[in-house]
Amino acid sequence: MNIIRVNNIKKTFGGSLLFEHVSFEVNDDDKISIIGRNGVGKTTLFKMILGEMAPDAGDLFIFGKAKIGYLSQAVLSDQDLTLLEEMESVYKDLIELGKTLEDQMKQLSIDASEQMLARYSRLEEAFRHRGGYQYQLDIELMLTRFGFSTQDYPRRVSTFSGGEKTRIAFCKLLLIQPDILLLDEPTNHMDIAIIEWLEDYLRSYPKAVVVITHDKYFINKVTPKIFELDGHTLEKYHGTYEAYELEKQKRYEQRLKAYERQTKEIAHLQSFVDRFRYKAKLASMAQDRVKKIERMEKLHMPKRTQRHLSIEFSTRRPTDAVILRAEHLAIGYDTPLIDNIRFTMRGHDKLAIIGANGSGKTTLLKTMLKEIHPLAGTLELTKPMKLGYFDQTQYLEGLKGSLIDVVHDRYPHFTMREVRTLLARFLFLGEDGLKDVTVLSGGEAVRIRLLLLMLEKSDFLVLDEPTNHLDIDTKSIIEDVFCEYPGPMMFVSHDRYFINKVATKILAFDNGDWRLIEGNYEDYKAAITQTAPTPKPRVDRPQRIDVQKEVAKRTEMVQAYESELHHLQKALFEPEVYSDHVRYHDTEVKIKEIESKIMSLLEEIETIHT
Repeated sequence: MNIIRVNNIKKTFGGSLLFEHVSFEVNDDDKISIIGRNGVGKTTLFKMILGEMAPDAGDLFIFGKAKIGYLSQAVLSDQDLTLLEEMESVYKDLIELGKTLEDQMKQLSIDASEQMLARYSRLEEAFRHRGGYQYQLDIELMLTRFGFSTQDYPRRVSTFSGGEKTRIAFCKLLLIQPDILLLDEPTNHMDIAIIEWLEDYLRSYPKAVVVITHDKYFINKVTPKIFELDGHTLEKYHGTYEAYELEKQKRYEQRLKAYERQTKEIAHLQSFVDRFRYKAKLASMAQDRVKKIERMEKLHMPKRTQRHLSIEFSTRRPTDAVILRAEHLAIGYDTPLIDNIRFTMRGHDKLAIIGANGSGKTTLLKTMLKEIHPLAGTLELTKPMKLGYFDQTQYLEGLKGSLIDVVHDRYPHFTMREVRTLLARFLFLGEDGLKDVTVLSGGEAVRIRLLLLMLEKSDFLVLDEPTNHLDIDTKSIIEDVFCEYPGPMMFVSHDRYFINKVATKILAFDNGDWRLIEGNYEDYKAAITQTAPTPKPRVDRPQRIDVQKEVAKRTEMVQAYESELHHLQKALFEPEVYSDHVRYHDTEVKIKEIESKIMSLLEEIETIHT
């Protein structure tokens, strides 16, 4: 069933066309990615769905008063609340019902009439049906999945960092469970472990999810539909990102052939007109061909809108010899984040370092660059090599003036023509070269830093999050460039698609421990799956259990226990029970046992779903 329908909308911004003739539908269980280069109007489309902006033409309908949830810190109601209070605000009405239920229980100790028991029964049934015995578990599970511990619960929301507040907002949004989730780059700055749990959660989310993302791995796992804003309109695709790429190329070729056929037909018709329009016997036939040309819906030559960076990182001739050796290495500042690290790199290795935020990934890079010293052990190059460093947080540090000035000041031997040619290779065309570095977008800043990195002609590349802030087209080019780079690389990244395409080794940090895997990200996932403890058969997804059957079985057990719990709770207010201290105590013990069993079953259901 449709919950959103968009008909032929158009939007301009600052006098420039963003898009036109855009039409699509979102059904109540759709999972859709919206992709496209930066600046094509993806976020504008979200704002129109949210009612914050109106289309210049066309119509946008939202059916049935669908509840829309948009990921932003505006989801947070009061930053003076504690973390737990902010989550509990989702269940405000349910918590009030629980308090009413408690008051009713107290009243029963005074008045255990049939009328009062019936009222209590109705309240308890409503409380149970709305999740009164489960919402606290839902909160705990959600906060845990997003990396928060019980020690964070009493902290005020205002004391968390910007990234943590975004995760808090995400937790709250998922607890609200709106009819449609609008997510703008939801995987930015998240640990891989959180991202992978989130992918599984969103894939099984029972309602609609629409995501703006440049994360190809996320697209493949979550969204079987892809909407691309490209060439001022929207194209729809089905399947994986790779299927989208193939289909896009196929459509381009089909449109090119159709355009060439029409161009050839028009030329043929026009040739007849030019030859015979003034000949009396054939003038009417020539006029017919003129009308045929006029009636034709003229096709435009299709354009390849994917931009092309021309990057070529040079290096020494790759060697199979060991060029870097870590022996019993401990890294950190005052105390080790991780120790006893041991690995080697050869002249063609590309080592990806992965792990949670704060696990020591960037610390290892800084140790490699000798910005900090090892706390123990060694990390040494076996031969002198020039290191080229890309830092995700300081890539504009020390750069001043226009882009032309930045390049020319560092390399004054280049002529202005050569500088402009270099900038053009990185998509800074024409007047772009006059842009001041202080006004660059995130993607532009990454591109100018990559240009400077290329010009350094380093022997060994050290990269910290090289694909951050890049649109999906530019990411594809960067993947190809570094995949083809023949020299050694050490890099930190959360971009699993990039890791999978580029890495030849994975160094994974986890809770103060480390692990080295030969191969790419898929090899790493296979390795940790093989060595992971075998789950219990009842929740072991790899054994291809019947998920619906297992969930239904546990749901029946929960309902049976809840029914028994209901009778025991009512029994507490029966005179023969509350007047007998031993029976009252035994009943309370049974109630706690059943509540514990219900909680265990709910956890099992959550595990089966994830």
